[in-house]
Amino acid sequence: MRKAIFYAVAEAVAAVPGVEFVDLWNDDGSHFSGGAVYPLPAVFVEFEAVEWKQQGMGARRGSLALRLHVLTRAVLTHGHNDPHIPEAFEVFDLLDHINAAMQGLRGPHFSGFMLTTSATNHAHTEIWENVERYICGVQDITAMRPPSRVLGLSAAIKQTD
Repeated sequence: MRKAIFYAVAEAVAAVPGVEFVDLWNDDGSHFSGGAVYPLPAVFVEFEAVEWKQQGMGARRGSLALRLHVLTRAVLTHGHNDPHIPEAFEVFDLLDHINAAMQGLRGPHFSGFMLTTSATNHAHTEIWENVERYICGVQDITAMRPPSRVLGLSAAIKQTD
């Protein structure tokens, strides 16, 4: 189920103009030494923990939260009158386009995503990280057992006058 969700999200986000790279998050933003080793802007998908509620026959339902880590090259500015401010703020346009791509994204076992949190991290000198958190409802049927058949019974209908 998470694999299918990753592929759906990756396909939607990769179609956004300007996004150069999409991958699964592996704390990729914490160890920049000399810049990123992937093309920017890059979007990484991080799955949060899912709390499951069991349904019948091995199916389960839950609420899935995922974070999109959007990494872009930093544009250094010096105050609100800096001529580079419009270029620096293009990152917010990119986030808006990603949000538009995520809205209504749904699949056979997950409902539409809703944006719940946005956070901007400026802790890196060369790269800015924006984290967009989405939630959706999910159903996992990977452990679902096929219905069993009862042998030896007949459902014949007898007609009476």
